[in-house]
Amino acid sequence: MANSTDPIGEIAELDLENPEHYTAHRGEEWVRWSPSEADARVTEEAGEYLRFVDSSCDLTMRGGTTSGVIYPLAVCSLARRYVFRSVGGASAGAIAASATAAAEYGRFAKQPAEVPDGSVRPGFAGLAGLIRWMVSGTGTARWRLVQLFQPNTALSRIFRVLVALMQSPSTTGRNRLFCVLAALLTAVSRVAGAVLTLLFLGWLTAPFAVAMAMSPAGAGGLHPLWAVLAAVASVAGAGWLLRVSAGWFGLGWTVLAVPLTVGVLTLLVHGTNTDPATVAGWSAAIAAVITCWLVSTLAVAAAFAVIYGRACGPVLAEAERFRFGIVPGATPYHPTPVDRLAGVPASTGVPPLATWLADRLDELAELDGERALTFGDLWLGPDADRDTERDPSVLRNLAAGSGGRVINLALMTTDLSAGRPFRLPLAAWDGSGDRWQFCPECLDGIVGERVIRQLSTEGRAADTCSRHPECPLHWLPEPWDMPVVLAVRMSLSLPGLICPVPLHRGGRPHWFSDGGITSNFPIHFFDALLPRWPTFGLNLHSVDGEVDGTEEVFLPPQNSSEPAAPWSPIGAGAADFAGRILNTFLGWRDTMQSALPGFRGRIAHVRQGDGEGGTNLFMPPELIAELALRGYRAGEQLKVRFSTPGKDGEAPGFTQTDRYRWLRMRLALREYREISTQAAARASLYKERATKYPIPEALAGWFAEPHDTWPRQEPHGPAIEKTFDELGELADTHLAEPFDGTAPVNPVLRLTPPE
Repeated sequence: MANSTDPIGEIAELDLENPEHYTAHRGEEWVRWSPSEADARVTEEAGEYLRFVDSSCDLTMRGGTTSGVIYPLAVCSLARRYVFRSVGGASAGAIAASATAAAEYGRFAKQPAEVPDGSVRPGFAGLAGLIRWMVSGTGTARWRLVQLFQPNTALSRIFRVLVALMQSPSTTGRNRLFCVLAALLTAVSRVAGAVLTLLFLGWLTAPFAVAMAMSPAGAGGLHPLWAVLAAVASVAGAGWLLRVSAGWFGLGWTVLAVPLTVGVLTLLVHGTNTDPATVAGWSAAIAAVITCWLVSTLAVAAAFAVIYGRACGPVLAEAERFRFGIVPGATPYHPTPVDRLAGVPASTGVPPLATWLADRLDELAELDGERALTFGDLWLGPDADRDTERDPSVLRNLAAGSGGRVINLALMTTDLSAGRPFRLPLAAWDGSGDRWQFCPECLDGIVGERVIRQLSTEGRAADTCSRHPECPLHWLPEPWDMPVVLAVRMSLSLPGLICPVPLHRGGRPHWFSDGGITSNFPIHFFDALLPRWPTFGLNLHSVDGEVDGTEEVFLPPQNSSEPAAPWSPIGAGAADFAGRILNTFLGWRDTMQSALPGFRGRIAHVRQGDGEGGTNLFMPPELIAELALRGYRAGEQLKVRFSTPGKDGEAPGFTQTDRYRWLRMRLALREYREISTQAAARASLYKERATKYPIPEALAGWFAEPHDTWPRQEPHGPAIEKTFDELGELADTHLAEPFDGTAPVNPVLRLTPPE
């Protein structure tokens, strides 16, 4: 439910499509420094370094399908104060992260005089333009969000049913039950449809026929007690079925009750025109009519289930043939009149999601659209010439470490075949092991043709595709040449709805699905023991009912209190319980990470009520605008907290960015003390024995320089021994006692594998 009376007008008043709001530092050299370059200048150019650091931030965004409309204006709010150095996310957060990185790339680009309808300006003005485009449509164009999700033609009947289940008179103006019936009747063969139609007509007329055939005067032969009990039982059964249908279809239960109502009214009229009847007669007649309705309703439902089970069986059994999803991402689909009956909006020229996203990313970055935006473009920054040959050694160094990247984009995906997460872009091939491959046929319709052509420049591998034996596999480009839109497509593959992305390794297929399966809110992406600046987080939080206007954004304080224990009601049904289990095993790590000191105070939680965000494709423009405004307010709260001197108890001249650094310094010192204490206590196990250990040839791959004879002596023995000595000295002097003033939560410093 919208909290603003005119959210679309309120967005227009913010004037976020004005490029001048984001170009305050145009022409200043430090704006396009990489973090490593800035660190190298800290001594000689201390003033510029401080400006660089205090004007920089990182950002991660949670996945949430249509909830991603919250992010663009939040980013615009932050962009008026900060330059984004690293941006990350998963699922819908990956879309927002890629758009943010592209807008940062195009921040100072030359602005066109006019922008064609459907296109956007470069930079963050264009990011705000995406929201304007979504909320400015009228008529069928009001549903631009759902029009981005275009199904595989072979699965359009299933998509039709899903869309029908999303209908509501309050939003789309359509009755859900009628749309579902239309979708179901047209989702099977003509013969099956004819059978279902006959069953449906029989269901409509059966109670009326029984009422006409029954005579309350002639039904009094049953014992009164049994007749009354039968009537009570039938009424109770009808009430239960109507309550269940009301939960599923809302006011659609009234349609389900039409045959029952007609039958009962017919019985009343017909019965009063015959001979007088006893209570037993009336009870028996009423029980017969209601029981007929119950039995016919359940029988028709069972028939529908059997027919649709047989129709869906082959699709489910051969899901791999359809790439395990309904929406490929870049396959155009034009709804038919039959689709319209089920509630699918007519086409208004909106392209499929992946095609639309590729075009918008290029526009935000001010690229010509011939070659899609790549990770290498972001790493080198907009000042590097895209048309000249780039130094491979420089690019390989950038792939190995993010410090030298001008704009760092990281996305999360899940390799279902390997059972593990991957951070995108994938690692560079070092010449050993299997290199990533792709099949152009497998990617056809997953991403656009121009992206596949761009991918195909690395040449062919010796293997052929297991899904398309006639098609040879191609080498996947190195990470710096990987189109950003392919990585986003790998992260947003919502299981069951949006197809996963198949890549290959060693000729074997790997299916990459939703990054949210393994980390839906990767707030840990850009963290360091001593961070330079905050990594802001935009999190999503669902609540039951409507969202109060005063509680639409929650920003936890950076104070000494214990983190608030998260709590959500489980609900009364088994589905609610199963949903909580799913949410817990998908998000427990992100939830715990977000509560740590030095983390929670920089994460803004944007609340959503019933029908807001999630998988609700039919949000009207007013609701999309309201959610976008909540995102803007979240960005404003983060910006004010971390950039306003003397706010929330800070001394004059200091901000909560300084408080954040103090928190992280204290946490880091506690970890340094733990390391030094371990080094002092366990030096006898490591200092001499490990440094004098004869290294076997099995570990030769750890060393860059070749060696003739194995086993070999530790080449860095003196440095290792000196390190243990100095760590032990710290444990006896500066870090002998813990500092007073420690956080109530003590994080665990562990070695963890990279994604």
